[in-house]
Amino acid sequence: MIAGKNVNWLQESVNLLAQMYVIKEGDDRVKLFNQTTRCIQKHANAATVALIELQDAVTARNVACYPAALAPQVYDAYFIESITHKTRVITKPGTDFNNINGFFIYLPLNEKKFKGALIIYYEDVFEQDDLFKQFLQYTWLAIKDVVCLIQTQFNFERLSTRFNAIMETTPQGIVFVDDSGKDAWANKRAANILGVNNDKNEPLAISIAMTKLRNAAVNQEDIQREGMKLFSSPNQTLMDWRWIFGDPVSLVLSVSCTPVVSENIHGRLWAFTDITSLHVANLQLTELNLELDEKRQIADEQNQAKSGFLANMSHEIRTPMNGVIGMTSLLIGTPLNHEQQDYVETIRISGETLLSLINDILDFSKIESGKLDLEKQPFMLNTVIEETYDLLSLRANEKALDLLYYIDPNVPAEIIGDITRVRQILVNLVSNGIKFTPRGEILISITLLNRQNAKYIIEFTVKDSGIGIPPDKFHRLFQSFSQVDSSTTRKYGGTGLGLAISQRLVEAMGGKIRVESEFGQGSSFIFTIEVEANSSVKQFYKKSSLNEVILQNKRIFILDDNLTNLRILKKQFEVWEMDAQIYPHYQPLIEAIESQHFDLGIIDMLMPDKDGLEVARLIKTKFPDKNIPLILFSSAGFVTLNQTEDKNLFAAVLNKPVKYEYIRHTLLNVLNVDSQQPENTGKIVQETYSGVTSINVLVAEDNDINQKLVRRSLEKLGLLSDIVFNGIEVLQAIEHKHYDLIFMDVQMPEMDGYEATRKVLERYGSGNKPVIIAMTANALTGDKEKAISEGMDDYISKPFKITDLKEKIDKWFPHLTKEATVN
Repeated sequence: MIAGKNVNWLQESVNLLAQMYVIKEGDDRVKLFNQTTRCIQKHANAATVALIELQDAVTARNVACYPAALAPQVYDAYFIESITHKTRVITKPGTDFNNINGFFIYLPLNEKKFKGALIIYYEDVFEQDDLFKQFLQYTWLAIKDVVCLIQTQFNFERLSTRFNAIMETTPQGIVFVDDSGKDAWANKRAANILGVNNDKNEPLAISIAMTKLRNAAVNQEDIQREGMKLFSSPNQTLMDWRWIFGDPVSLVLSVSCTPVVSENIHGRLWAFTDITSLHVANLQLTELNLELDEKRQIADEQNQAKSGFLANMSHEIRTPMNGVIGMTSLLIGTPLNHEQQDYVETIRISGETLLSLINDILDFSKIESGKLDLEKQPFMLNTVIEETYDLLSLRANEKALDLLYYIDPNVPAEIIGDITRVRQILVNLVSNGIKFTPRGEILISITLLNRQNAKYIIEFTVKDSGIGIPPDKFHRLFQSFSQVDSSTTRKYGGTGLGLAISQRLVEAMGGKIRVESEFGQGSSFIFTIEVEANSSVKQFYKKSSLNEVILQNKRIFILDDNLTNLRILKKQFEVWEMDAQIYPHYQPLIEAIESQHFDLGIIDMLMPDKDGLEVARLIKTKFPDKNIPLILFSSAGFVTLNQTEDKNLFAAVLNKPVKYEYIRHTLLNVLNVDSQQPENTGKIVQETYSGVTSINVLVAEDNDINQKLVRRSLEKLGLLSDIVFNGIEVLQAIEHKHYDLIFMDVQMPEMDGYEATRKVLERYGSGNKPVIIAMTANALTGDKEKAISEGMDDYISKPFKITDLKEKIDKWFPHLTKEATVN
């Protein structure tokens, strides 16, 4: 039969579709392609049928053909590419391919993942009627179905491969169980945990294995309780359900169960994670925490014991020190010859030196035991520097050292912090500077390092012109009980605690401290603190008085051989809007006076070639008509106008270290401005209280020496006192006599000062109670706060001097006299 002739194409279409239905049941890709081409070749009565896949623009591959392969030029990639976008059957004569007989029919394929064509070859040409064309359409649909089916199988296989790879390599055990009990699946890790065959995922076997595993756990009660929550609802999820095995623990599983719900599948996904190492680590951490809690409790008890020992040692040491220093201060006030005066002064200096060493050790102990708390009170930066220099000026003057300071205008005038601790740091650093500086100067400079909202980071620099520190000794500076020179023949003494304490205090205030030094060239200790500023005071330098208008544009000369002092004073005078000219030597100054006008002059006392007195005489002699007011800066023995025969040379004398507020007032006074002198906060309002016999004073003190010291000190101040030995005697005394003022020692036998104070307050209630001032030799932070909280009115720390008692009485004197009048 000639192909295509006398063929019932309608019957062939039915047979093709029926056979293709059977072929598509297969799942082997290669077999499916081969069977499809055979089926189509048979029912198409064709010589050859081939399925061509276009792999790229230049490559076409023969996927399947029957019964023989076609010539490559028949499925040229360029031609196949050109017809894949066609929506009709393409017919091509064989003569187009080297005079091949017959013709070729191309069915284009342009599916999502398959591009190519099905080629049907006939050796003889025949007329293509409508039934044949309909047959081709059915064939076209059949091959498209096969391509889509194969692609779906490929995608499923790819996803299955990826899924299996992920599931088999994950460290977790994964189990899926269908709610219907018809399907289950476990990965390799889960199969090992459950002890089931990985190839046989029967739901019943997996369910039995999971029950067996759960019943082997040592925490079955916990598991059962959590299991009831899990199965109380089909949508319940449970995470980190712990199954613990072995005693001691050998395996811990974190089990999670999550419902899986889709349109056709309902089940649960189980995840088993081995957390044995984590569980054991947590147990060890819990045991360690318990051990640490026990050790912390022991450490707290030891710290309390240490704190108590520190308080007791402070009291025991300071009590005799109070007698030494206090009695010495009284002795100095009596008539003494020169030799006796020298002995007493030596005792006083030695006592205060010993007290300083004791304070260093106690401060360090407080820091080490965590008992140091910082106060937060507003204070002026210039005040803390000037107070520091006041304490150390005598030592500096003995070595003719200049004590200088400069505060940058951007630094806030008033900061909030602990003035006592800041002063302690500065005293330590300046004291060291004086100790190791044979000549020259000590300079404190303060700058604003950074600001964030209300927080200021302020940098202090304490620079000296002393012997310097070798770089290889830097590491020893801030070590406890360590000094640069630790030999027994060292020239400079000390505990070696000053810098260590300063470092701890700086760190407690949120800062850091460092040193910059070169041997023989002096040292700079630089530290920062983090503070808040008083928002009402923006800068250190303030134009606060209308009187300062008189200073504006005034020309002033400054003569000083200290270049640092010259620069600082020039900056300060410029802040007051004065025209300041500085001269390190008198000769350029004399030349300047000849040709320039000056409203005022400042001359340093100690200078080479000519001192301040000689320069002043020269100016007055050479320029009698200039009539320039002169101010003398003196650091040698506190020269005053009454102590020099040349008092007419100077309008005023200012002692170093300089205080800028005093300079400003002196300038105003010299320029004939009515300006009130700055308040001297250290001044005693009254010398004595002679004649104030109506004030009754009671002293509660168990130490004989301290009793004598307080009584004699009060007598010096013109006050009489009664003495009792303990708190019980205080209560007995107030029953027979009303007292306006009670100095109450806090540590006394039988009844201490705190309990006695409570009893006194109970006795008086809200009525006319006496002023109670605590006396304590303790050095622990919080003593003052405790005294106030117990009802005491004030606090004085031993050892104290007569001036300390005077300061407290001055403070409460108005209240005492009022109460005495009422009584």
